[in-house]
Amino acid sequence: MSTDHYDYIIVGGGSAGSVLANRLSAQADKRVLLIEAGADTPDHDTPADILDGLQPWLPRQAGERYFWPGLNILRASEHPDIPREPQLYEQARILGGGSSVNMMVANRGLPRDYDEWARLGAQGWDWQGVLPYFRKLERDLDFGHSHPEQHGHDGPLPIARVDSRHWGSFTRASAQALHGEGLNDIVDQNGRYEDGYFAPTVAIENDQRVSSARAYLNAQVRARSNLNVWADTTVRQLTLSANRVTGVQAVRDGKQVAVTANEVILAAGALQSPAFLLRAGIGPADQLRDLGIDVIADRPGVGRNLWDHSSIGLSGTLHHPQVPSDEPGAAHLLAARVSSGVEADVQGDLYLGIAPNAALGLASAVLWVNKPSSSGHLRLRSKDPSEYPAVEFNLLSDRRDLDRLRQGLRVLARVFAHPAVAAFSSPPRLSRFAQASNDGPLLSELLANDAQLERYLRTHVGGVWHASGTCRIGHADDPQAVVDHTGRVHGVLGLRVADASVFPSIPTANTNLPTLMIAEKIADAILANA
Repeated sequence: MSTDHYDYIIVGGGSAGSVLANRLSAQADKRVLLIEAGADTPDHDTPADILDGLQPWLPRQAGERYFWPGLNILRASEHPDIPREPQLYEQARILGGGSSVNMMVANRGLPRDYDEWARLGAQGWDWQGVLPYFRKLERDLDFGHSHPEQHGHDGPLPIARVDSRHWGSFTRASAQALHGEGLNDIVDQNGRYEDGYFAPTVAIENDQRVSSARAYLNAQVRARSNLNVWADTTVRQLTLSANRVTGVQAVRDGKQVAVTANEVILAAGALQSPAFLLRAGIGPADQLRDLGIDVIADRPGVGRNLWDHSSIGLSGTLHHPQVPSDEPGAAHLLAARVSSGVEADVQGDLYLGIAPNAALGLASAVLWVNKPSSSGHLRLRSKDPSEYPAVEFNLLSDRRDLDRLRQGLRVLARVFAHPAVAAFSSPPRLSRFAQASNDGPLLSELLANDAQLERYLRTHVGGVWHASGTCRIGHADDPQAVVDHTGRVHGVLGLRVADASVFPSIPTANTNLPTLMIAEKIADAILANA
């Protein structure tokens, strides 16, 4: 077993870890080690299915090649009449993490999301506190120079949209139907925060995916002598001395390796970062004792507050399989932010995406609860680091989310019934979000029967891989808080968390851009010796 020492060890080379490695290694006198369990993705050797920006679903067609194998979770909440089946959760295991396998949408969320964080105890994380870091991370190819108060123009991550003037006939027809619902084209979802439709913002340049690894770990950054990147290396556990984390134990090239550091930063995601804490004795004391784990810090919030966006999909058959052929060659052309009305003071709580898939002969839509009320939890099954935690998202545990999906489906039913859209597509059928099929029940039939609709939604509800919140930011005297406003773990020295785990609540957004922002802001705090 070998030993080496670093100033910072970063566990997880995903969206957050790539940012941290870049920013912290910019200090030439600080030694930084980034450890990633999956494969590396250097510029000269990024797999073609990862790089393709026009077919973002390709990584999921590669089986478990880019994901943690056998990671099963429970999505739906408990219900007396509906059995729950474990489902595979596709958590990325590759440099760049989720940004290497996701749908590439780069959405900030709404100012109210971050003002809510501040109210929940995340000091300095209100909208005015996070906006500079959203600007810092991005190079907005459309609005970076024209709207500098809102957008960045020289950050590592390119942000772009398809100009609506280039939309094809099906997308224009869908926009016409959304306009009939009282929605307008707000153009910039990251700069205008009311309801409306828009071309989604995406992290694509020259038709290629730009993951956080490509954006932050380019050849120049990798050439820094003080930065080491260990891919294909699995961290087994944290090393402690009393209540101080002193390093990690890992498996590299089949050998046990012990590495020490002044500070360890967990960036392993909302399902695995809390598992590291729990196995180290940081979490609910009663659960830890039941597993024979010595309690280092009694933090009941570790593993609680688990969020995702509940989702459902639908599709209709295109009347002519190759119609329309005039759409731009892009996966993301039209989406909408919509208020369900379930809670009058919660606006923009639904997200809709509509697109034709000529290759499959389908017109598809996805709907998710953009501001959910349901949350779940995770807990260790054992102290064995090779065993995943038990994960329950409890989607639709709060009935308001069921009502939100019902309202969103009514909107989509009217969109597909609009003459402009009906000219292209048959009446839609429901399906799981991840399935591109047209063999589910007719939407119109389920909307006519509330009991059947509820059963279908509870049985088929999906998520959108936005796991977050399990190590949330808050004050030390809040038992549900796990880290302070700089990511330091309460009651433990030498340890921070800096990924989507620290969200106090899930933003009204895809989570990749907020996760990059988290890493930028915590890196800044570390560099300022906060």
